[in-house]
Amino acid sequence: MYNPPANRVDDADAFDLIEQSGFGQIVSASAPGLQATGLPLLADRAAMTLRGHFARANEHWKSVDSVDVLVLFQLADGYVSPGWYPSKAEDGRVVPTWNYEVVQVRGRATVHDDAEWVRQLVTELTDLHESHRGDLGTRPSWEVTDAPADFIDRKLRAIVGVEIAIEYIEAKRKLSQNRSDEDRQGVIDAHSATDDPQSIGLAGAMRDTTGWIDDPDLDQ
Repeated sequence: MYNPPANRVDDADAFDLIEQSGFGQIVSASAPGLQATGLPLLADRAAMTLRGHFARANEHWKSVDSVDVLVLFQLADGYVSPGWYPSKAEDGRVVPTWNYEVVQVRGRATVHDDAEWVRQLVTELTDLHESHRGDLGTRPSWEVTDAPADFIDRKLRAIVGVEIAIEYIEAKRKLSQNRSDEDRQGVIDAHSATDDPQSIGLAGAMRDTTGWIDDPDLDQ
């Protein structure tokens, strides 16, 4: 993807963004044509893999085994109005843009139509996301073993695992790094002054970045 130096993210931070998102779109091109499926995915930094599962009824999984796929993780994003820039009053030479964070992963997919492999994956996914719940102080976490064994067995038969060996990973954070500190703060303030979770998330992402020298190319 087009990714100017000021917007690039190193691999460690790219994995942080993947873990922050937890949900990726798997895109493949094969005999049925272009297909995309959104899945919760577990990232393993040491093994350089992503793991998830398809619904068995979703025939996308039948065409991805041993196929190269693209996985997209979209995080914070939002519109940026020129009216939020204090610099607008200087010469008016400002235009709208869109701020966003995205991670692209490319790799070879392997299908795991194996109940025990899928059981392990589902257990790890559940444990991870249950541990991040905000209400754990008042409600207990849920575990796969809390449900009847025969019920879980039926559910596992209805899904198929997929593992992606990561061959390439690239992340981009386009968050007004080409604007002055004052202009960036204007965008942060505008997105913070709302109850919209997406805008609040974008403001938080912008606070995590720093500005660079003005470069018009970064707006593309």
